Amino acid sequence: MKKSSVPGALLGVLVAIGLVVPTVAQAFAAPLVRVPFVGRAWQTGVGIWAGTSATFGDSTSETLTLRVREFTACDTCWLTSVQMTSTGTGSGFRSWLGEVGGLKPGTRYIYGIYASGQTGEVGGLNFRTEPAGPSRFKVAVASCMNGENAPSQPSWNIIEEQLNTGEPNFQVLLGDNMYTTQNPPTKDHYWFKYFQQRNVPEFANAFRAFPTVAIWDDHDYGPNDEDGTFAQKDIARSAYLDLYPHHPLAGDGIYHTFAWGGDSTGAGGGVEFFMMDDRWGRDCPRSMPAGYAAKMYGATQFNWLKTSLQASKATFKVIANGSTLSSSCWGTQKQALYDFITDNKIGGVLFITGDIHRSLVSSRTPAGGYPLYELTSSGIGSPSTPAEWSFGLMEFDTTLADPTVTLKVVQNPEKRSSIMGAGVTVSTTVLKRSQLQN
Repeated sequence: MKKSSVPGALLGVLVAIGLVVPTVAQAFAAPLVRVPFVGRAWQTGVGIWAGTSATFGDSTSETLTLRVREFTACDTCWLTSVQMTSTGTGSGFRSWLGEVGGLKPGTRYIYGIYASGQTGEVGGLNFRTEPAGPSRFKVAVASCMNGENAPSQPSWNIIEEQLNTGEPNFQVLLGDNMYTTQNPPTKDHYWFKYFQQRNVPEFANAFRAFPTVAIWDDHDYGPNDEDGTFAQKDIARSAYLDLYPHHPLAGDGIYHTFAWGGDSTGAGGGVEFFMMDDRWGRDCPRSMPAGYAAKMYGATQFNWLKTSLQASKATFKVIANGSTLSSSCWGTQKQALYDFITDNKIGGVLFITGDIHRSLVSSRTPAGGYPLYELTSSGIGSPSTPAEWSFGLMEFDTTLADPTVTLKVVQNPEKRSSIMGAGVTVSTTVLKRSQLQN
């Protein structure tokens, strides 16, 4: 592991309180070959992923153990310890997943990964669990990242900076989380491309410290503009399942929902995220004939979304989708969704989308309804022309009598590493919950 000029004991303290985040070179040691990934977190637990070479684990004596302790506890005062599970291999790597429970809401923990036969930690850092009740937190929103064409992506440094506030913050990836270049892509190709992006040092420093939830879009699902007819979609799903510590899925594809804050039902100040799969059931041929009845989602997923929105008790309801609301592939489903939200008086709905290599905030107001805002965050690692290297932030404050969400677009054309850097621009839209209802 890379040496630090900071004494070891002092470095541990600074890491624990968030003033120092170790470099990727300090993030893992053999047998790990990829930085640990903090995936879904909930009020009482967390899921964490790690990657080794494909051969580690062939022997039953080769194991990885995930340990968690509160960040104020002593170095050896581990609260819980679980053996990680090998979930699969691909492209010369093996995937490991571990989940720990019994944790406290809104609390900062340190995690460590230990390998059999070794006395020291081989990887780890810290995370915060989901808060309970009304709270303040940030959500970074990013999409379109290409580790092959952009092996350095400094905008992730700004995300790390913005999430490192001591609040229970996390990040959402909206697809094109890597770019397949093989047609048809094989299992090994999916694994290789995911790891190529995860090897981007600035990205790695963000996902090892903050819970990260992901959906896909066309480029990490398969080749450009693929829809539900894609022959390799089961291979794409298998790679996703192996490489993300994800929330329970709701059906075919990868769509699911999760709450952040509130009580166990998501009410009482909670924000609920509806993580949509815009590819598995999509019906949108590359060359659509005039009048073709395109669909963004299959009937099962679309009905699930409407039912879930109507049942949600969350203060804000965020629909996450890879494609923007301007995509022609919505067909009539977009207006049907607008009508459903309006007719059923479902308040607090927002959209977050990606895909277009530009970031912006837009809105539209359905007849009889309220303004539906869309934060499009796209191009953090795949530039537009001219390049933005942009992303979005959502800042929630549900502690207020009239809760707010602040939508921010951060554009970083000069590839700076701080939001205070010269040339970084931030546009801000503040919305009150009272504005988002019929």
